[in-house]
Amino acid sequence: MISQPFNILQPYEDRLHVCMYTKQDTVDSDSAAHALFGYEGASLHQVHGNTTVVITKAHGPEVRADGMLTSVAHLPLCIRWADCQNFIIYEPEKHVVGLLHAGWRGLIAGAIPEFFRMLHNEYAIEAEDVLVGAGPSLCRACADFSNPEEELPTIPAEFIHGKCVDLQAVARAELLNLGVRPDRFERHSDCTRCHPEQYWTYRGGDREHVQEGYVNRLSCVLL
Repeated sequence: MISQPFNILQPYEDRLHVCMYTKQDTVDSDSAAHALFGYEGASLHQVHGNTTVVITKAHGPEVRADGMLTSVAHLPLCIRWADCQNFIIYEPEKHVVGLLHAGWRGLIAGAIPEFFRMLHNEYAIEAEDVLVGAGPSLCRACADFSNPEEELPTIPAEFIHGKCVDLQAVARAELLNLGVRPDRFERHSDCTRCHPEQYWTYRGGDREHVQEGYVNRLSCVLL
């Protein structure tokens, strides 16, 4: 377990607890991650889409979405990931937190702007007011495709390098364009595929295990 994995959020650790669970841990379900916080929590049926939902009570993964938001204390949230990008977004003044899973399909579907649209519509929060932590995901060299121009038609050419796509740079550009301040954004330096000893990685040799449900988890709870 990596507790409080983002430096940018550590000043708020008395109000927000964040944990990352990887291959090194024995946490094998969202409910197990919630239990370590001491509360029942909420999970999603992640579909690589662009839907974000507001969470007000604990529930299992019956809701089909890839983003979740809450202002409810003691209600843990959890998302799963192997190589996809994963984000925690926190607004300290209104004490609202959210998690977002965004793989390359999610980027194409507009998962990031849709998350911030929901954040604004539900809580009147602007992108410039949030702190964003991005967890480990594929680096540019490891995000390779057969034909990226055809597979990722909406990704600007500047992010395509041969058969590799800088998905992390795409996400950062989207966040900044939406109004997230550069000094309020932090990316974890690890690549899941480069560190298969630490992380479950679909592209790095764990495909069958990931399909069986062995994944990394990003979990948080408002205090």
